[in-house]
Amino acid sequence: MLAALALGLIVSPGAAPAQNLVVQVTTEPPGLDLTATPASATAGVVLYNVQECLVKVDRHGKIVPWLADRWHTSDDRNYTFFLKRGVRFHNGRELRAADVKFVFDRAMNPETKHPYPGYYSAISDIIVKDDYTITFTLKTPTANFLLNLARQGSVIYPREAVDTLKSEPIGTGPFKLAEWVRGDRIVLVKNPDYHVKGLPKLDRVTYRFIADPNAALAALKAGDIDATMFGLGPEHVPELQKDSRFQVILGETTNDVILSMNNSRKPYADVRVRRAVTHGINKPDVVKGAMFGLGRVLGTNVDPLNPYFVDMAGAVPYDPARAKRLLADAGYPNGFETVLRVSPQYAYSIRTGEVLTDQLQKIGVKVRIEQIEWSQWLSRVWKDAEYDLTIIGHAEAWDIGNYANPKYYFRYDNADFQKLFKESETTVDDRARRALYVKMQRKLVEDAPVVWLYIYPRLAVTKKGLQGVWKDLPLPANDLSEVAWAK
Repeated sequence: MLAALALGLIVSPGAAPAQNLVVQVTTEPPGLDLTATPASATAGVVLYNVQECLVKVDRHGKIVPWLADRWHTSDDRNYTFFLKRGVRFHNGRELRAADVKFVFDRAMNPETKHPYPGYYSAISDIIVKDDYTITFTLKTPTANFLLNLARQGSVIYPREAVDTLKSEPIGTGPFKLAEWVRGDRIVLVKNPDYHVKGLPKLDRVTYRFIADPNAALAALKAGDIDATMFGLGPEHVPELQKDSRFQVILGETTNDVILSMNNSRKPYADVRVRRAVTHGINKPDVVKGAMFGLGRVLGTNVDPLNPYFVDMAGAVPYDPARAKRLLADAGYPNGFETVLRVSPQYAYSIRTGEVLTDQLQKIGVKVRIEQIEWSQWLSRVWKDAEYDLTIIGHAEAWDIGNYANPKYYFRYDNADFQKLFKESETTVDDRARRALYVKMQRKLVEDAPVVWLYIYPRLAVTKKGLQGVWKDLPLPANDLSEVAWAK
């Protein structure tokens, strides 16, 4: 009886299905502190489920009031937020403006090593007017200020919970953490004091860590899990679409899958080589071979859910003859050998690498695939840029700023692009900002710092009768607040 309760599978005879859900996820979070890790695996559990922000990105990608009932600005420099009254943290204490100030003061403190310090760099002052009113003063107008307040690093938590956020996050969300059994599962339970009437609809959510797509499929068919939000392979879709027991949800995400080139290493320091590699890749065939036709071919960092998206999928067409000429011009008439480091944690990266290896060999680039564990990938590739090539999906929305950071693991360093990005961040007029985003996308195509391959599709499969799952993912969250079993 106790084991069944732990898995959230109890159904009373003759009653409607219990409002419990067992979800498969591919990756166990490295920790549950969103102010300490950029991992999308953490955001997929914690963001909007356990911890929330002043504002929220809804299922349509719109910024809406949340812990703040409303906000006001007359000059795009001073933003006053009016907090929703009666919101309580999971420890029972009411949320006050002083808590908000503490959170952002801590985020801006370099000693805390927050993963997204750039989100808050424009803030010059935070003033608590009263318990429910707080004003942010900015050094300059900042176009993404509200969006940054809705992201995973901007969750609100109580001061007294700082030391335990990594393993016991406390917030204001619809669910509370019940247990984390390392290597097996994370269990969330309903927050009975949630500030949104009628939510959440689920009583219990169990995240089970199953990395292998085939094992996830077997668990789904056996009834051991109710849903898989990220973990199945695209090869399983046709079979599941024909199975009346399940519903398949296909949509868009912000997860751009890229072939990263280390711009600080030879031969990739030469733009001719980077362009040659790009011309040597047949992106539609990559999508067919690695993703079984699911996923949209991509031409720049900006994803289709972004309002400034420009379709540049065909800007650098597959042209192996031109690729060979560029390599010869760069001093590599016979091509070169290189190493592609990928992690088996993400099956799509292995499959994509195998397709690319065959394609690039035709232009003389001989690729050797080296598989390393995810922790090694994070430390060696992402942190220390110890690689030639790598493949990974970048799930964060509005992350074009990575290309303006010469210390990011691409090591792309272009002053013109950095200038465009800086200007775009302080341009609040929509038409002018859109024009800057067009220029940035064209500049990225020209410089080819990485090869943008495809957008990883939203691919969720659930048992029939589960309602309220988001079709598109405008940010790397797995918001379950409105999910419920049909009665």
